[in-house]
Amino acid sequence: MPDSLRFLLIIVVLTGLGYAGAWYLANFPPAPSEVVKALPHDRFNN
Repeated sequence: MPDSLRFLLIIVVLTGLGYAGAWYLANFPPAPSEVVKALPHDRFNN
């Protein structure tokens, strides 16, 4: 019986961590940032 309780406890903790991670990603999205990339000059001379 203790082994099954330990297994269930581990499953509950892992599920809680997954749910907390999903909640964090949903409520705190990354801040948008501007991406600037220089193009080689020869790409414009087609």
